[in-house]
Amino acid sequence: MASPTAEAAADAPVHPLRSTHFWLFRMFPLRRVLFVLLLANASALAALIFGAEPWVAAGIAVAVFVLFLAPFRGVCLAAYIAEKFTFARQKVGKRSAPVHRTPFDVPLPDGGSYGMRWDGRHVITMLRLDVPPPFVTRLSPSGLSTGDKVPLPELARCLNQFDIGLSSIDIISTGSRTASAGPVARLYDQILGPLPAVAHRTVWVVLRLDPLANAAAVDRRGGGSTGVLRSVIVATQRVANRLAAHGITASVLTGAELNSVVHQLTHGVELDDFTERPDALEHGDMHTTTYRVELDQLGPRGFADMWTTSTIATTVTMRLRRAPEEPGHKRSDATAGQRIDVSALVRFTTRAEPGELNLPGLIPLPGRQYRALIQTLPIDSAELALPEESVIGDADALTELTTPIAGCGQLVGADESGQGVAVPLIGPHVRRVDIVGGVLVAKQVILRAIAIGSTVVVHTSRHEEWRKMVDYVGSPGLTLATWSAGSQQANSHRSANVVVYDGVPVTGHHSDTTVVTVRGPGAGPTGFEPDITLVEDATEPNVVTVLSASGKTVVRMVATPFEISYLGVPEPVRALQDMSA
Repeated sequence: MASPTAEAAADAPVHPLRSTHFWLFRMFPLRRVLFVLLLANASALAALIFGAEPWVAAGIAVAVFVLFLAPFRGVCLAAYIAEKFTFARQKVGKRSAPVHRTPFDVPLPDGGSYGMRWDGRHVITMLRLDVPPPFVTRLSPSGLSTGDKVPLPELARCLNQFDIGLSSIDIISTGSRTASAGPVARLYDQILGPLPAVAHRTVWVVLRLDPLANAAAVDRRGGGSTGVLRSVIVATQRVANRLAAHGITASVLTGAELNSVVHQLTHGVELDDFTERPDALEHGDMHTTTYRVELDQLGPRGFADMWTTSTIATTVTMRLRRAPEEPGHKRSDATAGQRIDVSALVRFTTRAEPGELNLPGLIPLPGRQYRALIQTLPIDSAELALPEESVIGDADALTELTTPIAGCGQLVGADESGQGVAVPLIGPHVRRVDIVGGVLVAKQVILRAIAIGSTVVVHTSRHEEWRKMVDYVGSPGLTLATWSAGSQQANSHRSANVVVYDGVPVTGHHSDTTVVTVRGPGAGPTGFEPDITLVEDATEPNVVTVLSASGKTVVRMVATPFEISYLGVPEPVRALQDMSA
């Protein structure tokens, strides 16, 4: 039987996320308006000193005020000057890098260890959310309709844990639509269009605990450094248990893994090696651009628009903190402690020069790109912290900010309702795929697997049929096994994570690769139980039935003329190559 407190919490109205800033001050920050007012007054005073009539001086003041605050292409002159001045001042002074404190491991009584990092004020721990990708994901421009989501309201409630309070919880979600900027990846990205199809995605949860703010809890657990470490372990375990109650396995990272995450988020680039431009960070041909996200301006699509951008990687970082109670605002016992302060940053990493993104809710951060990057990493960022502009609302209001946990794999086609259907045909959770149908279906599946990062070796009795596709792709990501394989080809075979057997029996042992078998409708069974089966309709060649543990899904496969050209029609390929050159 539910308690009265639980019933009251369920019946309490949910306060939506809203900004704490007055809308006019968001358009015209007070510090900027005051500066322009002083400049306008100084201009009017100078005009009077030089003998101008009072009405002329007043007109000059008004003109200066309008000139500096009137927006042009979304930016006013005062903001433009301030951004240039701030960036120039930072360039003149030496850019201070954050103190990079080495993470350490704390052994657990039952075995294993938790990795931790001290950032000067907080102890940091991290969890990686591990869930198998859904066998079938339905996609629409508004987002995903299937798959596990991060339980943001539950994480927000983890800020208050009986006798322990966390300073903040960060949710870092990073993923990519394609694996590279090559022709095959660009072709696949064009096919995806406005669908938020993230093939690979990783989600971490970063916990920060301030020992001074939890002095009583630390003392109860032995005091000193021992009490601090025990408090951090307890808080981390409680978060992991809450996630487990939602069917989500959370792995606590070790010290080495904490460093690995930083390297993954910076793509292996040391922080001091980035060159800061006004609108991006650069390293070689890699460009990293960070935006602030106005969460109350996203609309019903939420973060979906951000995942439709063509990038090497897109990273969304949300920070949850306890919101202070508003003066004169009393909360009931049922809802006390559930008021949450939320802020977010999104980072786009590209090979090309970053263009201007006109997506709802994105606010550029010119001149503050380095600080924005530091803000999103699980390291010491206090000295370089950005002024945060957050929204406040109840924990349950976070359900609007849909955050999938796993990637969706590759797009196969569309269902009867027109929604895109994606299937993870490669990866550690899918080891056997059976394709029953024509070779064209298999080729399309393999081509898209290459676009999202697969290295494929094809064993076939139809060498000439596959040779055309291998030549068109022209990439080490696709090779054709031959009887006279040299050492170089043998090495590429060993590095493959997908092995295709088209019309030939499966040979060898494949423990860490995905095996794809291709057979005609009348062929016998393959001898193993597939994780996913694609069966081509005998009467409609472009209709495929996807069979998996989650059931049966009928999909109409879609392809562009350029994609079809890679599968055997040569003419349009040359046009595509000329276009991308």
